[in-house]
Amino acid sequence: MHPSKRTLAIVALTTTLMSCSAQMTPASTPTAPTMALRLYATTATLPLVTDLTTAYSETHPNILFDIRSGSYQTMLDHLLIGETPFFLSNHLPADSTLWAAPLGQDGIAIIGHSSLDVQELTLEQLRAIYQGHITNWDSVGGASQEIIVMSREDGSGTRAEFERLVMGQRSTTANARLATSSISMIESVAALPGSIGYVSMSYLDDRVHALTIEDVAPTLANVSTNRYPLRATLYIVGLTAPENAYLDLIGWMQAPKGQAILSRYYAPLDIPFVIPTAP
Repeated sequence: MHPSKRTLAIVALTTTLMSCSAQMTPASTPTAPTMALRLYATTATLPLVTDLTTAYSETHPNILFDIRSGSYQTMLDHLLIGETPFFLSNHLPADSTLWAAPLGQDGIAIIGHSSLDVQELTLEQLRAIYQGHITNWDSVGGASQEIIVMSREDGSGTRAEFERLVMGQRSTTANARLATSSISMIESVAALPGSIGYVSMSYLDDRVHALTIEDVAPTLANVSTNRYPLRATLYIVGLTAPENAYLDLIGWMQAPKGQAILSRYYAPLDIPFVIPTAP
């Protein structure tokens, strides 16, 4: 073919292709189907679960979460009947046969009313208070004031960890008043001068006074370095090992992005870990 004719042929072919292309409807970008995941939480771990799932949804917009909260026993019951495949807890019995993976480490903080003038307790003093053997703050260096003992209800994971770490086989005094959630414990102690209670350190705020135990404060740094004596492992618990979307989620929780969020409330898995300065 003569060179000029070949050039014309190529231009004509190109024009034809462009014309056809202009009439085609562009293919739409496929979107992933929406998926709902159930992830329950004990009351001690609810703030963490809320923040984790919010952050995860920002990078996985097709994932929707169904979150519910209650005591350890209530969450366990939901798990056993198949209502949820996993829940987060700061308690797991030593003889449990459930699948579980660690996510971080909690500290059980001992709290008093904001007016309390006692700054520290030994484990022995704390145990005696909860047994009902010490009933006035003047016995541990404070002003003469009746001690109002606050405890969590039966079935609470935080109560189980407190009893494991502090009480052993000893019973909590029958005079203890019960708080049915972590929020209820904070609100009750904040409202009752002379009261003492305990919560996951994730719930600490300036409404209550956090006591040091054996001269160590319940801080992220002290839990991370295993200095604070009242420590509990944070777990994600299920009947079987996770698969598919749950496996991705739990892997993200244990990875740096998930651990950075967890470290707002708890000591993370990686020690040392750069703890964010702001929640």
